[in-house]
Amino acid sequence: MAEGKWQEDARFLTKIALPAERLADLIRADKGARIGQSTVVSQKLHIFNPAMPEEVQVLQDMDAGQIFYRRRNKGQVYHLDIFHQCGLVDHRQVAAAIKGAVNAYNFHVAIHNAAFFNKVGNPVKADWIDVQTGTGGGRVTGSLNFGKKLSLRRAHENHVHLAAMVPGEHIACLFYLVTAVENVIMGCQLELRQNERIVHKQGGGPGGECDLSPYADQTDSFLRDKETAQLSQPVKERQYVQDVVDLAEDFDSVREMRETLEALTENPSRTQVLRKLARSGKSEQVLDRLTGLGIATAEGQRITLTPYGREFKDYLERHLPDLEAHLRCAIRLLRPRAYDQGRSKARTKAMHGQEQRQAKRWMDGGSLGQLAVAETVIAAAQRFAAGPGGLFTIGGQDIHHFMREQKNKTDICLIIDASASMSGQRIGAAKFLAKHLLLSTTDRVAVVVFQENQVRVQVPLTRDFAQAENSLAHIASFGSTPLALGLKVSLEYLREARAKNPFIILITDGVPTVGDATGDPLADALTAAANIRRHGYGFTCIGLKPHRNYLAQVAQAAGGNIYVLDELEKHVLVQTARSECRPRWY
Repeated sequence: MAEGKWQEDARFLTKIALPAERLADLIRADKGARIGQSTVVSQKLHIFNPAMPEEVQVLQDMDAGQIFYRRRNKGQVYHLDIFHQCGLVDHRQVAAAIKGAVNAYNFHVAIHNAAFFNKVGNPVKADWIDVQTGTGGGRVTGSLNFGKKLSLRRAHENHVHLAAMVPGEHIACLFYLVTAVENVIMGCQLELRQNERIVHKQGGGPGGECDLSPYADQTDSFLRDKETAQLSQPVKERQYVQDVVDLAEDFDSVREMRETLEALTENPSRTQVLRKLARSGKSEQVLDRLTGLGIATAEGQRITLTPYGREFKDYLERHLPDLEAHLRCAIRLLRPRAYDQGRSKARTKAMHGQEQRQAKRWMDGGSLGQLAVAETVIAAAQRFAAGPGGLFTIGGQDIHHFMREQKNKTDICLIIDASASMSGQRIGAAKFLAKHLLLSTTDRVAVVVFQENQVRVQVPLTRDFAQAENSLAHIASFGSTPLALGLKVSLEYLREARAKNPFIILITDGVPTVGDATGDPLADALTAAANIRRHGYGFTCIGLKPHRNYLAQVAQAAGGNIYVLDELEKHVLVQTARSECRPRWY
């Protein structure tokens, strides 16, 4: 079937019914099997000898979940290796394809309204799938900044590794995952590789041991059991900090995390928890993340903290200021590395600081700044070389010092679409960008929010991070998309505030659905965008690919640029915003 078409065809689920049933039989027999020609799947550990790449060994007494994630029970994690020609497969592309495959599978199951073996319960969640390739890895719904150790990446240059916690009744989903990954591999111009035989054996070497040290690395996986009694105190504390960073995807502050966990100590019902989350503009995804991280668990219809969750809550209470500082540092330091590559530390510091330095002769006048040693010595050497000879000396005429040239200030205005479709990750990513700009630049930042039939200046132009963080926490997604009104109010606010070198960044996931002057949402938004151009303000629009054509018209009318993304994720938003703002900063 053509690439991508299988995801749109619900008959794909019917076609794989028999292979899925056969695979389930082999899994129950503690054996490995192939999916297609490229993939080996089991719930055991697979290994292969580079000298015999055509043979894959399935170690029947080594459970993948127990080995990789220290899980207490066997048979919970599927281990998949999709083999290909040696080369690099972008793990971020794989993760995106997997999320699409999971969505397609859940949609097809909903259409059929039945599973192959038993009644289908909850849908499959991409949160419970990890990936590793030759470029990196991690949880497919996480930051994907893990799996960077050289030995780990080199070990995966000929295959894509997946670990998935999928309920047995959803085993057909594995076929969706494999199909999606194979499409990515072929899109990287790499051939799929066939394994000629699968060998089942006991243990991985003398004494039944297997050296997995090349594969050991930090991870953000939800699959790891968190039995704190088995962890040393330093390891536990590193895990606590990592979980705080993970939860920052869904919470506006560490204090909000603590308050939510405190509410769970009362064993509320699932309905009560979801209602409370909805009031603060959050979705069921937050509860899924708490469950996935092993912090909370469902006992019947009640939600309660796990033993690890109680210890985690206590740690938050004891180290709240330190964790807030750590999170601010993590937000500030998130920036594309490419900007700094090839530059010296001094040059990088000068470029990212508030000002740049220019050397000037002391005798030319001006206040004396920091001595420019290199320029002073060069000037003396040049004078000595042009003179009659004698002793090399440094005179007053050679002395140079740094004159500091202030960079242009920019007032940045984020216009954020807070309509209902922006709930969850999208609105969280937009809030994250606002925090990042406040912490990583010296410019003032404002946030204007538009939704339903209203627009408000959520954060006036400020450099005060605490004030902005508190205001951002009150943004909840609902209603329709009054884009024209959002652009109009933002322009009026920047004029009244007498903003310096104003630069507008519009973040939206759709097209306008509410008009302003004429009642035509699309035309009114273009008119408002044209007013931005007339005032000479900088403008960039960040949106999603399905709405590329219209958003391009908005950007053109405003005299700015457009960036179309597959999804509004925090890392991508930061990279996009910084690449657009960089000429203004540097």
